[in-house]
Amino acid sequence: MTDRSSVEEALGVVGLTLARVLELGGSVLAAGPAYLVGSLAGGLGNQGSDVDIHLLVPGIDRPSPAFLFFAGQTPIDIEHYPEDMPAAMVAGALAYPVRKLPIGPVSLAPAPGRRTRRTAARWLNALPLDPDQGPIFDPTGAEAVRAVLVRASLDQVLQLWAVARLATGADDDAARYLWGRTGREVLELRCRARGDVLTSEKWLPDRADRLGFGPAFSRSHHTCGSEADLVELVADVGLADWDPWELTVVRTEPQRRRIRLGRTDYALTRHSRLVADALTGEGSVTDLAGQVPASRLLHAIRNGELTLEVSGDALRKVLHD
Repeated sequence: MTDRSSVEEALGVVGLTLARVLELGGSVLAAGPAYLVGSLAGGLGNQGSDVDIHLLVPGIDRPSPAFLFFAGQTPIDIEHYPEDMPAAMVAGALAYPVRKLPIGPVSLAPAPGRRTRRTAARWLNALPLDPDQGPIFDPTGAEAVRAVLVRASLDQVLQLWAVARLATGADDDAARYLWGRTGREVLELRCRARGDVLTSEKWLPDRADRLGFGPAFSRSHHTCGSEADLVELVADVGLADWDPWELTVVRTEPQRRRIRLGRTDYALTRHSRLVADALTGEGSVTDLAGQVPASRLLHAIRNGELTLEVSGDALRKVLHD
């Protein structure tokens, strides 16, 4: 959807017209090119959805706080972004090569932070309020940014897989949750690789359905309950022979602070928890799991003593093969 009728159709889901939105937004919507983003722009909104609008504004160097209006009970959330931010996002994506997995292209760029991922996904689905405006990204830029979002989902799969294996036998309740969460992230990876990058897990079943994944196939991802189930799920993705413990590293959480109370040293984690005898170290999960009981390592990651990341070097090696 790229013309005004598409915007009107999307806004019609919540009972609004473009004219009404422009009237309510007033000068806030006149600062630069404006785009409808979010679930409505992505074709999956409903009557309870917010109206989310992003503007690309000259002369600012950071995103603005949101301007909030209401049309009856419907929130209209308007945000201003630097006009050069999409170009910078594309330049960052194009600075890294792209490799092919059986499901599609994946960037070797480091996975961006949560807010950047969400913004990029929204901009890939953006609908211009003015039909004379082009899309936020040109085709080359869109392809590059999409490959970075695929990389971000791949990182999530590997991190969840690693901790699910740690939890197996150490915390059965956590393991059941984590295997299911990993399965759902594999479905997210499939959707992004096919070009559907709309964020928010609540839309995942709808996205999978419109991409042609059958109900039974999608359900198998939600009901993943073990490593054997997961390996079966990723057989066609190209990950079945990957070892998540070799591809992930743990290191001392960089935001952790040392606090001394009396004669005892504590670690103050990013969760504002004081931990005595906090774990410190750096290496692959394979290395650390050989030195520390799985239950203790799992607890340290949960507790913010250690942080878990995908190793860019290790991932590049398997993606080069």
